[in-house]
Amino acid sequence: MGEASKRKKTDPLYGKVAQKDRFKGIIVSPPIEIDGSSIYARSSNLDDMELRFSLFFWDKLVWPSSRAIYFASGPQEQFLEQEGVLIRPNYTVWGDGAQGIAQSQTLAFNDFESRQPGAWTLGQGPNSLLIKNGNFDATGGLELKLLQAIPLPKHDIPLEEILNFKNKRAEQLIVLRHKIDEFRKRVEKSESQSDELEKCIKEIDIACSELLLVTNEYQLPVYLSNLNVSYNLNPWSIFGSAVTGYTLGQTLGKTSAILGGVVGGLASTVSINTNGIKFRDYRRPPTPFKYTYQIHQELT
Repeated sequence: MGEASKRKKTDPLYGKVAQKDRFKGIIVSPPIEIDGSSIYARSSNLDDMELRFSLFFWDKLVWPSSRAIYFASGPQEQFLEQEGVLIRPNYTVWGDGAQGIAQSQTLAFNDFESRQPGAWTLGQGPNSLLIKNGNFDATGGLELKLLQAIPLPKHDIPLEEILNFKNKRAEQLIVLRHKIDEFRKRVEKSESQSDELEKCIKEIDIACSELLLVTNEYQLPVYLSNLNVSYNLNPWSIFGSAVTGYTLGQTLGKTSAILGGVVGGLASTVSINTNGIKFRDYRRPPTPFKYTYQIHQELT
């Protein structure tokens, strides 16, 4: 038996996702809002739902610590530290405390991204770090929206159960992540961007449905959710008219059929917002820089 045949038998991701593209990490934060020198922290620990979203989608979580303003790990974070999933490097920035926290997030992202380019995401949003007038422009980027298509673990599910699920059924999650990561690059480089866009959307649709199926089979308690994925590019200069057919949303195929069987009658859709937010750092690779979610309904 040849080496390729052996690898295909032992590696379910062989030929689907290259080894170098399988790892993904995210920089996380408690729900903190920063506006200039003002800081408002809703909690000193990671938000329960945000933590489960991050743990479900990414392999490693980084929560930067700082001696200037220190937030101690709670029981959930301590558990993940013991499991080697969460790490808390120190990036102390002396001076203004609010901006020190903001800079520690950026320093952590640049540090880990320099080691593994394209593998890291900067977690920001209302349940994480929200920086007003920070690194984002309100318009100018592209946002891919998967509506009623993504399973997310419920806010109270034990973290150990999520880790067990990922250890046993990580293949479908990694494939979905990879399809989303490759979306911009594939369409941008294609000679027929409209055709490639259509192909990418269908592949993401199938990956969503397969992830939904395995969570249902595993009986992992989940919410059915929307997922918004932001890319750092001008969609018109890169995609041109290829995106116009999706600006109002398209009903997906396979996921809709799966959803009909699982929750009855729901149809997932995809839309592309051609006026999404943009990361000001133009050195950012073509992979997504920001993910946000919205819970649609509970799946039992």
